[in-house]
Amino acid sequence: MNIVYPKAIIAGVSLLLLLTCESDTTQPPVGDENEETPLSLFEPADGECLFILGQASESHMRAYMSELRPTPTPAGFAFYTSLSDGAIQSDLPRYKSFMDAYPNTVLQLAIWTGERDYGQPGYYLDQIRGGVFDANIESLASACKEFNKPIFLRFGYEFDGWHNAYPPDKYILAYQYFVDKMRSEGVSNVAYVWHSWAVSPYYGTEDYPAQYPALESDQEVIPELWYPGDDYVDWVGLSIFGIGWGSLASNERVQWLLDFSVARQKAVMLAETAAIKTTGYSDTDWVIPNTTWFENVFDLCNENVVKAFTYINVDWEGDNPSSSWGDTRLQSAAPGVINYWLHNIEPFVHADSSLYDRIHYP
Repeated sequence: MNIVYPKAIIAGVSLLLLLTCESDTTQPPVGDENEETPLSLFEPADGECLFILGQASESHMRAYMSELRPTPTPAGFAFYTSLSDGAIQSDLPRYKSFMDAYPNTVLQLAIWTGERDYGQPGYYLDQIRGGVFDANIESLASACKEFNKPIFLRFGYEFDGWHNAYPPDKYILAYQYFVDKMRSEGVSNVAYVWHSWAVSPYYGTEDYPAQYPALESDQEVIPELWYPGDDYVDWVGLSIFGIGWGSLASNERVQWLLDFSVARQKAVMLAETAAIKTTGYSDTDWVIPNTTWFENVFDLCNENVVKAFTYINVDWEGDNPSSSWGDTRLQSAAPGVINYWLHNIEPFVHADSSLYDRIHYP
């Protein structure tokens, strides 16, 4: 099938979903504060946070580096692929060619695993677990080893999103199958990121009763329903889009995931973020007008639990006329936003000769 890569396909999804954060009464257990927490794979030390530039558009990423901040290079770059239609074979060599020009960097790679628009919930996950894409997983494993770089891999990103509608059981089984297959191929330079969309999880009992069994009366719909287990997760990932215009310190969905990551002893990655326009109306002249979104996100990063921050530096509406998310390229933002960004991104971890030592690679 022809893949339409992330966010462009969901730009029409109601932004009310992005801005709605219902409270959770069920909280994950918090570990003993006196215990020393082991580092996740490729996790920097406390007080350090990797800056990763995304997503997918090589031209927009190069423009950021040439027009806004030529040096130092971001710690890494974010790309997307899928397990079908020869995507691995065409995408990974191109990504490697791009990244070979930037030594001492990491790859953040997302694996597309189907969307509700293309079939019954979890149809693609069933195919993965059924072995349909085994040869392509083997090709991915081989390509990952050839990168000779640390890779953060997001399988089935935004697993709890309405746009994906992944039944928890199908997602867990496919996730475990995929990771087991990668490990059986001897891949050791990949950290696996369990990536929530960080707003109200979708559980489609009414839409798809056959795929979503009724929960117990006292059971809440929380991301943990999709959790594949500690042995399969290195990092917890979050998306921060429209919700970034509000206080993230009081956002109960975000805080639940942060608490969960601490309880499970997993580092946190802001895996997809952008200061998008939330009006729902197209405006090709819109650029990021002020620093509010960045203030909220940087405050979250400064909590020390967040160890990697990925910013999507693209022109949503220019690249995709169906989008209403504006132009989130930093080099196009209002001057005050650019100055704020340049000052506040400086302390983040970028690419240099010490990066791999700082994240304990290899």
